[in-house]
Amino acid sequence: MSADLPQGDREVPPPTFSLPDAERIVNRLAPSLHAHRLWIQQVHSALVCRSVESCRELNRDPGPHGDLGGWFLEESNEFIRRRPEYQEAMHQYAEVRTRARALCGAVEAGRAIARPEYEAFAEATSRLDKNLEALVKELWDLLRNTDPLTGIATRHALLPRLQEEHQRVQRSGGATSLCMVDLDHFKVVNDSWGHHAGDAVLEAVSAYFRRNLRRYDQVCRYGGEEFLLVLPNAGPEQALPIVDRLRRGIAALKVPFGSEVLRVTASFGIAPLLPGEPVAASIERADFAMYAAKRDGRNRLHVWSENSSPGAGTPLAGGSERGRR
Repeated sequence: MSADLPQGDREVPPPTFSLPDAERIVNRLAPSLHAHRLWIQQVHSALVCRSVESCRELNRDPGPHGDLGGWFLEESNEFIRRRPEYQEAMHQYAEVRTRARALCGAVEAGRAIARPEYEAFAEATSRLDKNLEALVKELWDLLRNTDPLTGIATRHALLPRLQEEHQRVQRSGGATSLCMVDLDHFKVVNDSWGHHAGDAVLEAVSAYFRRNLRRYDQVCRYGGEEFLLVLPNAGPEQALPIVDRLRRGIAALKVPFGSEVLRVTASFGIAPLLPGEPVAASIERADFAMYAAKRDGRNRLHVWSENSSPGAGTPLAGGSERGRR
């Protein structure tokens, strides 16, 4: 473990969640929700009409594999299973089934249903619906905000979080750094081995960032082979050793691709998130610093200064360019 990144600052990698996972979950959940809502309608109809036959039919429990219960039992994705909405909805579903059986049992026995009994059933049904709606919304939010190739945040998802960090810096007067990262000679990878090789490199670099950033840092795929890092509680001077460790780590990555082992380096540019200027201005400064690292030979790290604008620049940290195979 690196000495400049204590274990307490590591972010425990979350369970995997990918676009195929989401598509599978939605394809399984949608018909289950439809069947569940039909079942709720049948319960209401049986209770209003006091149909003993319908209540007996409804009380023939299909077992845990029936409609929505089957989805709760069979869903294996740990990312979804750990969501609070999933846990709450699973317990609420069991409560709804139990209360429905009790109400149907009262009809079968010829007993009047007390108002509190029915209201408890209706309330449990409403809570279940709200949690399921929240779970589905979160599922789609995750899809919209997660880059399907790399599994990290999209640019669209990170920018609102960056605005929040900007407001925090304005309130507290603390320091936050931005770092623009661009993979070196990425076009050579695509031209030499094809776009699948480029995808493999992007996935490997993204996974490296997820494993090695501090737990409160953030990363997004900014576009193509560019990444943007947000490093709270670190001015450029504090961010420099953190980012240089990342630079060295990426240069040491070995990316398996068929019979080949691909190597890649990256250029890094750091700039402060300035409280008195728009976020876009700080991103632009990080971008200028990254291009200064490119001009100085790639596989280097620059901290923004007035000399970072196009045409000049002096490296503050760096290294020789590595091979990519």
